[in-house]
Amino acid sequence: MRLPKSPPPANHRHVQQADLPAEQIYTLDPVPLSRVAGCVLAVLLSGWMLAVPIALIDRLKDASGPGTAVLTGGIIAFALVTAGLGGFRFFNARDVRRRLSGALIAALAAAVTAAAASALLPEYGLLLAVPGLLAGVPALVALATDHRRHRAPGTGN
Repeated sequence: MRLPKSPPPANHRHVQQADLPAEQIYTLDPVPLSRVAGCVLAVLLSGWMLAVPIALIDRLKDASGPGTAVLTGGIIAFALVTAGLGGFRFFNARDVRRRLSGALIAALAAAVTAAAASALLPEYGLLLAVPGLLAGVPALVALATDHRRHRAPGTGN
């Protein structure tokens, strides 16, 4: 027969939220929706920008001139950077580092510019320019307003 287990001493017991008075309960501030929406749109746009060159690989390899290759390389590079930063920012939405937010805005602006420039090539047509304007510009606006509105506590900037 086993003896009943005695409760642990009070200083080793797990404190539950119901045990604390209301002024000691810490709740996190909500994540701004503009930040989440901007990150989601940035990742969606960069995914589209990665899929289009892969789908058009046969047309692109037959294109004449180095401009198509340079623009395609830029599109892929900017899309990869934007996807990486947008995904990281999405999964760390409570992070208040302004440099990370600024880097995402810069990468997204470069991706939107490359998408708009792709309209000049007949191989791409409007496949990147239209999504760049419909998803990239609202994402830029949302992230820029969030960047201006939310400042890191104690930094003074």
